[in-house]
Amino acid sequence: MAKTFVSVPVKLLSLIVGTLLLMSAGFSTLSLWRLQDEFDQFQDDKHALSVSQFNLEKEGLDNQLRIWVESFSDIVGVAEQESFDTLMGAVAEQFYALQLHLNVEKLWLVDENFQTLWLSPDFTPRLVREHVGEVLKLQEPFSSIHCENDCQLYTSVPVINANGQIAVITMSASLIDVIFSLNKSLSSDVAVISMPSTRELQLGAANIISASDKSLAESLFNQGYPPSDTLNILNNGLEFSIDDKHYLMNIMRLARYEKLSYFLVIFDDLSDVKKSNEDYRKYFLITELLIFLAFAILVFFITNPFTRRLINLSNALPMLAQKEFIEFRKVPLTRRSLFVDELDILANSAQELSFELEQLNIEVEQKTKELENIAMYDLLTGLPNRNMLNLQLKKLVANLHRSPGGLGILFLDLDDFKKVNDSHGHGEGDRLLEEAANRVRTSIRKVDMACRFGGDEFVVILNQIKSVEDAIIVAEDILNRFKAPIKIDSSIFYVSTSIGIVYSDNESIRADDLVSFADIAMYEAKKSGGAQYHIYRPELFTRVAQRVAIEGEVRQALLKKQFSLAMQPQLEAKTKRLVGFEALLRWYHPERGMIPPDEFIPILENSEYMIELGYWVMRRCFELAVEYKEHGLKDFTIAINLSAMQFLDPNLNDYLRQLMRRFNMPAKYFELELTEQTLVSDIDRAIDVMKRLKDIGFTFAIDDFGTGYSSLAYLKKMPVDVIKIDKSFVFGMLENDSDYQIIMSTIAMVKNLRLKVVAEGVESSAQLRSLTINDCDIVQGYYFSKPIPEKDVIDFVDEKIDDGYWKTQVKKPADN
Repeated sequence: MAKTFVSVPVKLLSLIVGTLLLMSAGFSTLSLWRLQDEFDQFQDDKHALSVSQFNLEKEGLDNQLRIWVESFSDIVGVAEQESFDTLMGAVAEQFYALQLHLNVEKLWLVDENFQTLWLSPDFTPRLVREHVGEVLKLQEPFSSIHCENDCQLYTSVPVINANGQIAVITMSASLIDVIFSLNKSLSSDVAVISMPSTRELQLGAANIISASDKSLAESLFNQGYPPSDTLNILNNGLEFSIDDKHYLMNIMRLARYEKLSYFLVIFDDLSDVKKSNEDYRKYFLITELLIFLAFAILVFFITNPFTRRLINLSNALPMLAQKEFIEFRKVPLTRRSLFVDELDILANSAQELSFELEQLNIEVEQKTKELENIAMYDLLTGLPNRNMLNLQLKKLVANLHRSPGGLGILFLDLDDFKKVNDSHGHGEGDRLLEEAANRVRTSIRKVDMACRFGGDEFVVILNQIKSVEDAIIVAEDILNRFKAPIKIDSSIFYVSTSIGIVYSDNESIRADDLVSFADIAMYEAKKSGGAQYHIYRPELFTRVAQRVAIEGEVRQALLKKQFSLAMQPQLEAKTKRLVGFEALLRWYHPERGMIPPDEFIPILENSEYMIELGYWVMRRCFELAVEYKEHGLKDFTIAINLSAMQFLDPNLNDYLRQLMRRFNMPAKYFELELTEQTLVSDIDRAIDVMKRLKDIGFTFAIDDFGTGYSSLAYLKKMPVDVIKIDKSFVFGMLENDSDYQIIMSTIAMVKNLRLKVVAEGVESSAQLRSLTINDCDIVQGYYFSKPIPEKDVIDFVDEKIDDGYWKTQVKKPADN
């Protein structure tokens, strides 16, 4: 797909413009937010000022009334009189003056028994009696706002006569003067309204009681406001617009009753403030846009010369790829200037590069021919490598119909070569490979070819041989040559080789197949112990195909639950107490039936599926352990066999911990079985893994002891708990003295190391008796039981185990 060309200045301009846009957006947002914040603060200040001024005016009126009562009672001399008669007359005389000067509309004089001594209206309302009750209770003046047709301030002040009797003077004063003062001091319009007492303010239902500008108030309240949150409006006010004018409405609650609530509303005209704010925003945005455009134009004109120079350089650079070095240096890339910039440095570097590339091109052409030869030979051994092998083998196969005889292929692999590298380093390993290559080279004719296939593998092509017997003669010669030790400095190595042989005179066979067949035969030689040859047969390929097929079916078998476990009981040799089971894997295939473990376990041991299958076995063992424990079994262990891949898997420790937590089963119920070969393949890592698992409670057993690489040094290093003697020794212990002596010496050695001994494959009472006499701890085998399918274990325990021990006689029911 063709790509659109975008020049560097355009990209640079886009980058700068984008950056400026982001900066401008940031500054604009910050500035506009600041303006909005200042406007919000102005509104908050207005609201606070309105509330403060109203409270100041109201408190001023209240204080005037209180001061008048206190002064008047002193003048009348109430404190020296034994009754309130004089006060009653004086109040009646002064009531007109109170109406005139303090806007007092009503006055009541009530004694402490709630008897009205004097009143200006016709009756004493309940509100006055409540005021009197509050004053008598608090022993101090009390005031509140009460609204009905209008809103009035009710102030009640106590007076005391010479006998200590208390009377309360209650006056109601109109808030008209307070509202008038607010109008003047705040330069704002003021109104008193009433609305239904609901959870939300219904401004559209407001009834205007009084207002400094009634027409304005009516127009504001007729805007069709939806019900609003009362607390929010009382705290923050309400902003709205009418006829291009902006107003701020601050509302204060004066009184609240069951049906109606009364509010003081203060209107502020914000039109000038709002217009100033909007004008500033427009000015700010226009100024910012002009600065941005000017800067963008400036950047474009500055970067344009750089563009032309970059284009010249980009047009000239392909000449270097085409090896036109002289023509490239004729292109004018530099300029005359007092100052040097990055493009000048780039142009000079391109000129220098042209010289370097020209020199390098000359050297490459000289070395190419040498490299073509080197590519076909192994640098370490000097033998032809895999590339030469493939080339020559294809030629020889193609010419089979023209040459007598056929082709023989020997595939060699050094046995245990990895141990040499691990123990003596790769330096001595390389020198050993050189000597091995010499021994292979000297074993063949001049018409044959020996190649290093890779690592410690070699392939020999035997040309024009009559039969496979000719290839066998060469293989035997190579095997004999490798029987001699290889001496490197002061080290002596005994290295054998495994050889796979294939012979063919069929010109239609593929060269790659010949090598693959020989490789398969070599692995058969290794499986047979190494240091030998093996001839390829078609059934070997079938076996490999079967192995691949089994590997592919394992995943499906796991998903379809075709795997199960069989549990072989383990008993104490002396007491016949059941101490546990060894978990053995079983595979029932729906088409092939029960597949023997010997067929699929060896194939899967080195497969990627073995780890997944091993984790399934562990989880299933935990499930069975829970089942056995709930059934009443005590002090038992389940032995779980671990493959080498499973044991060295880094997730093993965490997975076992998860199983312990999930099933609430401690590690003491499980024993992990490892083969000697697994342990000695990487002894240090194996010990580290074992110690970490021992720390959480697992025990370890070495399985098939005596068949692998047994060593006292290894046993002393490893935190092992149990040694299992392989059944191959137990089978012949009574007929073969060597097997008997191996078992007895093994038991004695293990006992000295304070470890437990388990004998596998016990099938007769004589074997059991001999093992028991020689202090073997635990036995397992067909003498007691074959491996029991997991679904039948509980029935087996109920039938064969009595109170934890092997049942030896039938218990009769007690007589009644």
